Amino acid sequence: MTKPAQQAYGKRERREDRRRGRRDGKQRTPAFNDVLAMVARDGVITAPYPQYLQGIALDEMTELLATFVRQSKPRLEALEVLRTRYTNTKKELDRATDGVDIAEEPLSAEELLPRSRTEARTDQTAVLRSRRSAARARRITAAHAAELETHNRLAELDNQIAAAQQAIRSEFVLTQTRAKQVSARSAMRISAYWEHLVHAHAEGAYLAPVIGYTSQVLPTWVFEPATGPPETLGQGDYELRQVIERVHPADQDTRPEPGCGPEEHKESA
Repeated sequence: MTKPAQQAYGKRERREDRRRGRRDGKQRTPAFNDVLAMVARDGVITAPYPQYLQGIALDEMTELLATFVRQSKPRLEALEVLRTRYTNTKKELDRATDGVDIAEEPLSAEELLPRSRTEARTDQTAVLRSRRSAARARRITAAHAAELETHNRLAELDNQIAAAQQAIRSEFVLTQTRAKQVSARSAMRISAYWEHLVHAHAEGAYLAPVIGYTSQVLPTWVFEPATGPPETLGQGDYELRQVIERVHPADQDTRPEPGCGPEEHKESA
């Protein structure tokens, strides 16, 4: 299993997020009253560009899940083969256990009947019983050996099934981690957008205190416990869950870049 790789918040994306924030801020989008209404209604704020960024993040998460499903297909097929072998071996073990029970049954009267003239002699009765007892002991030993060998094969198959299931579950958890990283990266971009919007907004001084939280939307499979059957992981009903995120700086430098103040920077819409 490979470690999840956190995609860096690249300079190009950072510049674009800041640029869009400054542009919308200069256009007073959203207006202060609209922000107040959103906070009062939903407790969070949003705007077209953050929604666009969330759409990108959701597309990336969808691709992550599709990759997991695609890569899991041969593993699930191999797992099904192991399960079939386990079922068949379990039946073999049941038959082997029955064989032990049969082998351990006491000698029957029919088994103690003489099978030759020599065994029919009265002085050979003890020898005959000894021979039959020895044969019974050999049958019991062979039956126990067959049962043990089948039991060991069943245990090995059980271990292989557990390992195969765990490998799929671990890959699913890794996919979930990557999806959460995508969401965290999207949250960083949205935070950068809002911070630079506030810098350029005519009502930025009033907006800053109320822009405390924004929302991220993640598919419910990202939070699904990886405890169910491997073939069901990520295959439930597709729903979206809203996660409230605190708006925070993308880095320590939250000041507008030189030449990018409201009076100095002019951009086309």
